[in-house]
Amino acid sequence: MHDDGPARAHAPRAVEWSLALGIAGLPCALVPVVGDWLAAPLGLAALALGSIGSHVADRDGHPGVGRGLAGALLGLGVLAAVLFSAVVGAVGPA
Repeated sequence: MHDDGPARAHAPRAVEWSLALGIAGLPCALVPVVGDWLAAPLGLAALALGSIGSHVADRDGHPGVGRGLAGALLGLGVLAAVLFSAVVGAVGPA
């Protein structure tokens, strides 16, 4: 059996989950009313997991810092879209 050196470091699971939740939250944010109820928790979870995962990856020297930041930014974008939708819905047509 061959030993190719030390095992390759893997990105934290929080990084992967944040990216997946951020991507899943984007289409939900585009659906009126019902999508907001789905998108807000997805965006919040993506933001939290992306922040935590990128911090852990940076601290431990693992790959995945960029993916964690991308997931956090996607979550932030989803939350911004939900907030925009709520404000526009509250103001109504002029």
